[in-house]
Formats: sequence, C-alpha cells, structure tokens
Amino acid sequence: MKLNSFPKETITIGFYIVYIASTYLLYVLFPGDAKTPNFGVVFMFLLIPISLFYASVQAYRHFNSNVSYIKCIFIHAVAWFSIITFLTNFSK
Repeated sequence: MKLNSFPKETITIGFYIVYIASTYLLYVLFPGDAKTPNFGVVFMFLLIPISLFYASVQAYRHFNSNVSYIKCIFIHAVAWFSIITFLTNFSK
C-alpha cells in the first residue's frame, strides 16, 4: 500500500483520526494519577509540536510548489479549532 495513492487531504484527516484515537486508547488503557500522567496525556501534549510541524511542512510545500495544499491547511485549522473547543468544554 503506497501513501501516494491516497489524496493528501485524506492522509491529513487520517493523521488526526488515528492520532486522537490512539491518544484516547492510551488514556483509557493506562491510567495515571496526579503525580504521574498517563500516556494519553503525554501524547496529547506531543500533538502540538507534531501537528505544527506537519502543518508547517504542508504550508512550505504550498508556497514552494505548483501543488495546492490549501485544503490541508484548512483541515489543520478545523482540527485545532475542534480540539481546543472540546478541551475547553471538557474542563468546565
């Protein structure tokens, strides 16, 4: 299975779905306490630099190639807006 056979938008959406699903599974399967956070919390914090790097690479490719990555950048923005909205409502 080659990743080039899938559209870049599908890969971007799949990245967020797989990453958030694995974060949730790690959060549920490996509980932690107040002193030691579990792997789900650690993976959620790692999502920030990983997704920013991924979005930066796609933005760089958008501006330095003939291929448009504007839909992928929009997917990153919607995903982060959804994550921030969910976490803000979850903490209330």
